[in-house]
Amino acid sequence: MMSETLDKPSLPARELDPLLKDLDEKKQSFRRNVVSLAAELKDVRSRLASQEESFARETLSRRVAETNARRMEEEIFRLQKSLEERDGQLQESTSTAQQYLKELDDLRLHLSTTQATADASAASAQSAQLQCLALLKELDVKNSSLKEHEGRVNRLGEQLDLLQKELHAREASQKQLKDEVLRIEEEIMQAITKARANKDSELRKILDEVSPKNFVKINKHLNAKDQEIAKLQDEIRIMSAHWKLKTKELESQLEKHRRADQELKKRVLKLEFCLQEARSQTRKLQRMGERRDKALKELRDQLATKQGENAVNGKQNFWESSGFKIVVSMSMLILVVFAKRSQNYAFSHPEDCLLSIVEDGMVNQLLQWCKLPRQVTGRSFM
Repeated sequence: MMSETLDKPSLPARELDPLLKDLDEKKQSFRRNVVSLAAELKDVRSRLASQEESFARETLSRRVAETNARRMEEEIFRLQKSLEERDGQLQESTSTAQQYLKELDDLRLHLSTTQATADASAASAQSAQLQCLALLKELDVKNSSLKEHEGRVNRLGEQLDLLQKELHAREASQKQLKDEVLRIEEEIMQAITKARANKDSELRKILDEVSPKNFVKINKHLNAKDQEIAKLQDEIRIMSAHWKLKTKELESQLEKHRRADQELKKRVLKLEFCLQEARSQTRKLQRMGERRDKALKELRDQLATKQGENAVNGKQNFWESSGFKIVVSMSMLILVVFAKRSQNYAFSHPEDCLLSIVEDGMVNQLLQWCKLPRQVTGRSFM
């Protein structure tokens, strides 16, 4: 066979050379295509493996992000509840603080009214004290006048005693004179009876001469003394009646002054009691105001401490706070979505569409698309 082919003329061999060259070129180009397709398949498979790994990682990261998001939602819900509770507590505290402030305003008004009443009562007490001092001065003046009147009354009493003594002495002297007159008359009668017989005429003459004169003198003297005694008795009666009236007037004035003193003492005691009550009420109100001020200060301090603790906790636990975690998770989700959209819009090569297909969850389409190169390669090798 080889000899026959060698013995053939050279013309057909020359004609077959371009065909063989074309076949060789086609074979070489086909081989190149096959090699390039095999390299592309390897690249695609490596990309698929890497994309599957990245998809698995992304699914895991998505699951972790979803769990974190759920946790963050739970934490947000819990924080919302706590915030609502804190808001309720703050509202209650503000309402209580407002109530305390209203009560403080009421107490201040009550204190102002009580202070005004206390000032008025103090002014009235001062005026009452001034009145008491004036009345005491009047009482001193009247007591001094009463003492003077008492001295005068005592003097008049002494004078009355002296006059009564003189009256008693004069009455005694009158009795003595009467006794002497009676004794003289008896002596005269006895003398007359003794000397009747002998000297009737002489005695009668003597009696007629002496007795009328003595009787007239004695009667005149007795009448004068009786008149003086009557005058003195009348004067004593008038003076005693006058001084009795004056003593009654002075006693009535003393009783009036005593009653006025008692009334003033009662008023002073009442005013002192009112002042003590007003002072006690002012002290109680001041204590109540101090207590309310202390309670308000404590509430303000508690609110300030709570706000400071919340601010400090927010500053300290910012990296561990739920808000920071939410922001991080949302930023991760936004980055993933943005990467998906950028990849979907930026893919120009057909093999790069696998990432978008995998991320969208089209596994069946991915498998079908992966089978297509094998069929093409088999057909090409066939």
